[in-house]
Order: sequence, then structure tokens, then C-alpha cells
Amino acid sequence: MSTLVIKNFPEELHARLKTQAQRHHRSVTKEVVSLIESGLVAPRQPPKLSPPLKLTGGHRPTIEDIEAAIAEGRH
Repeated sequence: MSTLVIKNFPEELHARLKTQAQRHHRSVTKEVVSLIESGLVAPRQPPKLSPPLKLTGGHRPTIEDIEAAIAEGRH
């Protein structure tokens, strides 16, 4: 088993970690291992995007249309 040393660990964060470990009936070390495991095991899913906006002109704007709107201050 390896040893991990964390220097300059914030006191406030350590207090929160200790409180959470007590809630889960674990040592601080076991709580840290659990948190790291859960953070590394579960692949992160990209955030869900809202549906695309419906355009009122009946056409998709080109990059030139977008740049012209920005230049005109219509953003």
C-alpha cells in the first residue's frame, strides 16, 4: 500500500473532511480513499445541452452572418 502526503492542506477543508468521515463512520484516511475512488471510477458525462434555438429567417446563419451581427453590435 502506498503513502500519500498532502502539504499545505487547508484547515477548513480538513475540518469538513473530518466531519464527513464521522457521518460515514470512517476514518479520515478511509473517507479520502472513498472520495478519490468515486471521483476516478465514474466517468464524467458531458453536460446536457439545451435544444438549439429556432431561427426566424428560415436559414442557418453563416460565420459571416455571425461576425457581421457582432460587428454591428447585435449580439
